[in-house]
Amino acid sequence: MRPATARTQSESSGRMALYATALGTVVLAALWFAGRAAHPGPLGFRLDDAWIHMVYGRGLATDGFLSYNPGIPSTGCTSPAWAAVLALVHRAGFALEARVAAVLLAGASLHLLGIREASLLAARISPGRWAGPTAGALTALSSAYAVAAFSGMEVMLCALLLLATVRAVLENRFLRAGILAALAGLARPESAAVLAVLLLHASLQRDESRAKNLARLALPPLIAGAALMAWNLRVDGTALPATYHAKASALLAELPGRTLRGFRDIVIGTLPFAGGIGWLALVGVALPRRNGGPSRTDAALPLAAGVAFLLANLALIDPVDPAAFYHRRYLLPAVPLLLTGVAIGADALGRRIRKPQAPLAVLVALAALGSVTTLRTESLHLHHDTRNIHEVQRSLGEWLHRHIPDGRWVAASDAGAIRYFSERPTVDLLGLNTPGILREGESFVREHPVAAVAWMPAWFRPMEAPGMEVLFAAETAGYTVTSNPKMGRQWITGVPGDAGDSPTRLRFSGYRSFEVDCLPWTEGAASP
Repeated sequence: MRPATARTQSESSGRMALYATALGTVVLAALWFAGRAAHPGPLGFRLDDAWIHMVYGRGLATDGFLSYNPGIPSTGCTSPAWAAVLALVHRAGFALEARVAAVLLAGASLHLLGIREASLLAARISPGRWAGPTAGALTALSSAYAVAAFSGMEVMLCALLLLATVRAVLENRFLRAGILAALAGLARPESAAVLAVLLLHASLQRDESRAKNLARLALPPLIAGAALMAWNLRVDGTALPATYHAKASALLAELPGRTLRGFRDIVIGTLPFAGGIGWLALVGVALPRRNGGPSRTDAALPLAAGVAFLLANLALIDPVDPAAFYHRRYLLPAVPLLLTGVAIGADALGRRIRKPQAPLAVLVALAALGSVTTLRTESLHLHHDTRNIHEVQRSLGEWLHRHIPDGRWVAASDAGAIRYFSERPTVDLLGLNTPGILREGESFVREHPVAAVAWMPAWFRPMEAPGMEVLFAAETAGYTVTSNPKMGRQWITGVPGDAGDSPTRLRFSGYRSFEVDCLPWTEGAASP
């Protein structure tokens, strides 16, 4: 291709990508406003995990390293790259409402950049004019995916980095691809599976500089991974983060069942597979090169990368509650790659049947229909979830901030908003952020007596709790964060007494057994 022709095509691809980005802006606006009446109150996030990320962002901004409790290094952050973004928000010195708004705006902006990147990736692979904007349009119209832009989670950052990494490999910019792959791995660890696919693709190229290209692609992620493992070893004595040991269930025997549930209940709900046209579009990926089309390895790369990400996650985490965004968000970073693969396949299929635009048009029409029919439901779910978190976890944190003296430890089963709003050092009862409660046992309990315990009756029950009383209860109606409405109620309990009394040992069983030493509870001075 002559340089002038390549430049013209690049300009055309960029211009078409703008149309898809504009469509994405419209969909985002509709997703925000369609169900806003479900929570017209303060801005917030739909998952307590998002507030955990905010805790790490604040810790990185103030301590200069990843910390859950002030000045104490932690390995509980699953997305250091997203924590770095949130650290910039905290360093900007915004008030709380503006801080949350900045995070929501960052998510929306990353989503729009991801739409553009999907368009450019499909245009880079397919010779047809409409494959690029179709990939962008499909990404924009997937309301179940797009709503993640307002979650406060790392979904959009990871998706953008994965798309950019794949495009850089196809453009033979291997050092750039390696750096992007390293960042993607710091956004979500499952991105390592995508790197493996890209290394395999690069190794198949017949090029004199193949070894050098492989080194350029692999070295930055290896350096980033080694640095992260060194941090984990220094802090906790294990190479893998605390969240892996507390949360993951890597059972390969269950992978077929998990994969079936993940694709059936989560992935297909975000893709335009209604009526079978989506599946037919994937057939086009396997078609041999014809009429100047891409090689099969290039055409299949986005799809293979997306599937690799999905399988890596499903191998670690069982999607036991697929209707909940809590589980969907783990798989969502792969959606733009899959949609890009669908657009590439539809373009190839159209050229094979000599109706190049027909499959693409049908795909976009189905995606638009799906967006229209699900958009309000997704918006309502978003704002209901946000209200639930506000009325329970955030309320608990604000109560602790007002009533527990500064510097006194508390314990919590949901450790995000409670830690963020209480601004009190917190024992995470599940061990994701304070793994000492799982590993050190009695010594950790004795060294971290707490003034109050925030816990979920749906998960735990007291075995031994002499003198324990409920100090504060928070409950929300219309609970949608998970499929278990009993999780919409939590208590703060303590043991009233005089300041000179000894701590009382409280024992709980249930989702996980734990013990805490509870200090005699005396209310501290109210805080603003």
